[in-house]
Amino acid sequence: MAKNITLKLSASNLGPHESLKTQLQIGSIGIGIYANNGSGKTFLSRAFRLATKKEYNPTDSNKLLTLQQSKGDFKLDISNLKEPGRNRIYDFKLIRNSEPLVRNNTGYIFRVFNDDYIKENLEVSKYRPNGEIEGYILGKEKIDLSKEKDELKSLKAKKTSTKEEIKVHINSALTELNKLSIRKNTSEYQSIHLNNILLNEYTPIEEESFSKLLIKHNQLKSIPVDLKDIFPIDLIKPSNTLNQIISFLKEPFTKSKIAEEFKLKVKHKQEFIENGINLIDPDGNTCPFCEQTLQNSALKLIDQYVEYLNETEAKQIKKANDLFAQLRSERKDFSTLFKTGLKRISEFNKSKIYIPSIENDSLLEFKDLSELDKDYQLIKILLDEKKEDISKTIKTSELQSSVQSIENWIIDSNTSIEKNNTILKSFNKKKNNINSERLELNRRLCKSKFLEIKKDNSERIESIKGLSVTIDKLFKNIAEKEQNEKVSKKEKVIESFKDLLTKFFGDKYSFDEQTFCIKFQNELLESNASDVLSTGEKSMIAFCYFIAETHIEVSSENDYQKLFFVVDDPISSQDFHFVYATAQIIRTLDKIFKIDKRKLRLILMTHNLEFMSIITRNNIISQKYILANGRIKSLSNELIMPYEEHLRDIYNVANGIIKPSHTTPNSLRHIIETINRFTSPDKELADFCNEIDGYAENEFLFSLMHDGSHGGIRQQKAYTESMIKSASKVVINYVETNFKGQIKLIEK
Repeated sequence: MAKNITLKLSASNLGPHESLKTQLQIGSIGIGIYANNGSGKTFLSRAFRLATKKEYNPTDSNKLLTLQQSKGDFKLDISNLKEPGRNRIYDFKLIRNSEPLVRNNTGYIFRVFNDDYIKENLEVSKYRPNGEIEGYILGKEKIDLSKEKDELKSLKAKKTSTKEEIKVHINSALTELNKLSIRKNTSEYQSIHLNNILLNEYTPIEEESFSKLLIKHNQLKSIPVDLKDIFPIDLIKPSNTLNQIISFLKEPFTKSKIAEEFKLKVKHKQEFIENGINLIDPDGNTCPFCEQTLQNSALKLIDQYVEYLNETEAKQIKKANDLFAQLRSERKDFSTLFKTGLKRISEFNKSKIYIPSIENDSLLEFKDLSELDKDYQLIKILLDEKKEDISKTIKTSELQSSVQSIENWIIDSNTSIEKNNTILKSFNKKKNNINSERLELNRRLCKSKFLEIKKDNSERIESIKGLSVTIDKLFKNIAEKEQNEKVSKKEKVIESFKDLLTKFFGDKYSFDEQTFCIKFQNELLESNASDVLSTGEKSMIAFCYFIAETHIEVSSENDYQKLFFVVDDPISSQDFHFVYATAQIIRTLDKIFKIDKRKLRLILMTHNLEFMSIITRNNIISQKYILANGRIKSLSNELIMPYEEHLRDIYNVANGIIKPSHTTPNSLRHIIETINRFTSPDKELADFCNEIDGYAENEFLFSLMHDGSHGGIRQQKAYTESMIKSASKVVINYVETNFKGQIKLIEK
């Protein structure tokens, strides 16, 4: 058989296995491992049994770990040349006081028999099996479903090929994104996969196309190193000037008693006169402008000016001039503000192209200040009118309208300033934290590319959806037809358990399916089975139930092909009769579960050399190994197959090739006992011997076989060479008649 299978097994800090590592090249997984007590085979079986558990707890780790060690691991790796590219791996990691971390992608259904199985499944219930078994094993309807299955296969292939076409687009998209140096751990990047493309669970929103976002990406990359912050604009501070003007125009004042002609002369140059008066040195008599000496007439005129200016009318005219000057100054500030606003808009429009997230933002423009010219002109006219006659009360709707226009302009401008400053603040923040801006743009690029893939593959996506519906319907139709034939798991367990009990115990023990109890000579052992059964019988019954219970672990007939048996010393405390019977049962596992014998997976471990010999001679296993000193290595035939050597000696004696020796009687007994225990374990040796042709006629064979195999002092030679030779011929003739292959093996 070609050795296509590579089996790798490793363990560290697993019981006595501080560092176990082996690699086997085998033709099938039919492995026998001989190991003395304490070599660690039980820990290997426990490692496999961990795969059968549905829940884990810290005790599992602590039970497996080597003493004084806090960490350990185990790994089984199976590859087959007939399954290229696939490794079936079962492994786990152990940390003391923590749950084991288990991974199993083998596809196998592990069935493990060891002392732990007996304790947990039968000892605890006093050997009364649990009858709470539910479920069915699904078979195959006896109709031809090849046409439906071929159609299903074709539909699946079409669905797979369509998916592959979409994957090409996905891979191309990811390559394009990779070129943009987008991080692969970005959630939007990781969301670009086939399942999200096919399903509607991930629905990103992005209005801009990938090509437009790519332009922004390049703009962001080209951001100038010295790009400066854009400063905010100061708000217009509150002013009471307009209210003061309204109050001033509304209030009447007393006119001056000075001659009108003089007042008229002064009014038109009052500001000049006020400045001049303020410049005159009170103790001097020099003109502040021409620096000539002031004559009496000039001094008299100055006195008249001072008198005029000290009167109410002059003061109010001065106030009118001051109010307008203040209003004009504020307008000048507004003009500066207007120009600053235009400058900020220009700066922002030039810089925002580098920040994609605010590229579409715009600063608000201020209303044109020239629109207020007529309002300022009206206020000036009214102030001049007031100066002409301070006793007048001026209160017009035009004045209110003009004042309101100016105030509205101020309110609107401040509103625009606040909004613009918010945008400018955002610009400065994003500019100074460009990584966040880049990340946000990368997210948008990924979302846009995802939507682009969905759009470009919309027909394929719809095709896959339609194929999925058709495949599901067809699969359900096939499944319904195949499920028409099903078997109760409980019935299969009972059937197998009964059959196995009969093979081992004959009619001594049976099983009552109503009470789910073992019966001893038709008496139910409901609570005292532990007291009635011997230690060996308990072990044997546990093994029978282990095999029968396998039906619980499968859900369909196909699942039987996934079974992987790991058996640790099933012959504990058994006599020779049961040892042979156990070997015979294991040999028929393929028939019990309808498994191709070449595909039966079995790892059988034992400390019993005779049992190892039996399973080897009878081809129950195809490879044999020995576990010792933390290593698994090949085991030679000479150590485990004494039967062949005994048979060879008898054959040579019978055919005159060699002379009889003191070991020949022992060889005769060994051969007959071995055949007896393997073919007819229910018969006593004497009864079995009587069925051998020529046995009864040869008066020497029985006594020779017994006397020559046991110690004792003899005074004379008991048997001649011819007697021993004739007895040997009887045994060889029997073997050649019933087991011709064994003689052919010897003759080779």
